[in-house]
Amino acid sequence: MSETETCRDISALTKEAQKACLAFLEQCKKAGVDIFLTETYRSQERQNALYAQGRTTPGQVVTWTKNSRHTSRRAWDIACSPPQDLYDVAVLQRAGEIGMSLGITWGGSWQTPDMPHFEVDENFCWVERQEEEEEMETVYQTIEEIPQWGRATIEKLMEKGFLSGDGNSLSLTETAVRVLVINDRAGLYQ
Repeated sequence: MSETETCRDISALTKEAQKACLAFLEQCKKAGVDIFLTETYRSQERQNALYAQGRTTPGQVVTWTKNSRHTSRRAWDIACSPPQDLYDVAVLQRAGEIGMSLGITWGGSWQTPDMPHFEVDENFCWVERQEEEEEMETVYQTIEEIPQWGRATIEKLMEKGFLSGDGNSLSLTETAVRVLVINDRAGLYQ
């Protein structure tokens, strides 16, 4: 593989990132979140080439930094499996919730969101979790169940087609509603 090719190999990540990524993928599968890896390790040469894209070379801008956790083997990107759109907001949101519940940093929670991006920092240590010890998070099925502070955002996203359904089978966790509200307040859904 050349230094500028895309790497999707989980074993190219650090041991802790491998454990986190595998647990993340397993939990997504259990939850019916149909995703796949688009990139894991990225050489600095590839990172520099991606950074140049849309700036000094043709194409769309795809990254905001030359210093990515991909180059330190602690990050991975995902996309949604067909027939969904590759970057379906609702699916990425659910994947983000799962990642955050495992202690993984999700790019969708950043001030400038990067919804397909997941990473762990150099101090991350994977600890096996006992499902019976985990607290269950509130899941909202209907628009009426959404707390008042989040209802306007959810209604807006349904009207714009970011969230599908008729408001009676939302399956949104409280974390998801909070992240959507934060993103809405940041002006991401204009």
